[in-house]
Amino acid sequence: MVIERLELADFRNFAFRELAFSHNRVLFTGPNGSGKTNTLESIAFLSLLRSFRNAPARELIRLGAKHFTLKADINVRNTGERLAVREHLSGQRELFIGRAAIRKSSDFIREFHCVVFSPEDRLITGGSSSHRRKFFDILISTVEPEYLYRLSRYSRALIQRNKALKQNPRLADAFDQELAEQAPFIAARRRHYSAELTLAVNELLGEKGKLELLYKTDTPDTPGEFLNLLHSKKSSELRRCCTLSGVQLDEFELVFNGKTLRNFGSTGQLRLISLLMKLAQFQMFRNNTPAPVVVLADDISGELDAENFNLFLNTISSADQAFFTFAANIPEPLQDSEIIRI
Repeated sequence: MVIERLELADFRNFAFRELAFSHNRVLFTGPNGSGKTNTLESIAFLSLLRSFRNAPARELIRLGAKHFTLKADINVRNTGERLAVREHLSGQRELFIGRAAIRKSSDFIREFHCVVFSPEDRLITGGSSSHRRKFFDILISTVEPEYLYRLSRYSRALIQRNKALKQNPRLADAFDQELAEQAPFIAARRRHYSAELTLAVNELLGEKGKLELLYKTDTPDTPGEFLNLLHSKKSSELRRCCTLSGVQLDEFELVFNGKTLRNFGSTGQLRLISLLMKLAQFQMFRNNTPAPVVVLADDISGELDAENFNLFLNTISSADQAFFTFAANIPEPLQDSEIIRI
């Protein structure tokens, strides 16, 4: 068990809520709109410092409040710690581990990892390329903290360069070197983990089919080559006022049994491959990071048939802790869990 106690203040629909857990498998039940998903979201925020529903942090603050606070008592490697996050409407963020203030987000998110399963996961396979980039960025950043550092530097430089292209084009070149230093590293790690994930998903698929994951990027292998690429497109960038090369444009094309999933996959195939990609993510966290792994499953039983639901439960059985939400009937394999009504 990782999380022993959770406290929410002015978060989403909760003015204040305190929850204690005594089991490594916890079920939140209650009617729609009661706050089950919000509770999962609070746990994920303590791990990722972001909403798995893609909401800006300021939108998580309860209406009328100036900030929200999340606290959790966790047990990591038989050592008790308290995590605390406070997010202000102004954008200011305060992080604490015990009584120590934490300045860098990357130092905070190493305490425990979480893998979120939700109905929105189908966007990984059926949505825009940004959903697939986000999936891989979270995966790689968790396994390799240097990737998060490099991606953050690249993203900041990209925002500044695009702003310069719109407002003062003469300043745009100042950010080229930073982009060129980071882009080849980011592309190389994305290529590596695309191959690793493909192997893991196909192992889970077994006889059900074959997945190919094609990583498409225009980023060359060296900083010098990337600088040349930027320079070759400068006139087009000045007309369009944005950067036209780089990893922000990467695509991960999923091909299942010879057909592009996004264009030709059935609803069932989109759900299946999304599930298996998330299960592969869980396995990679479990096998490659020392921190405990927590699973958050938001009302997914209705999305899965009995065979795939059992595959899901069997694969995540090694999780250090798992939290589920259900609005109605609890599946038989989970009826011995700790049940908390929201």
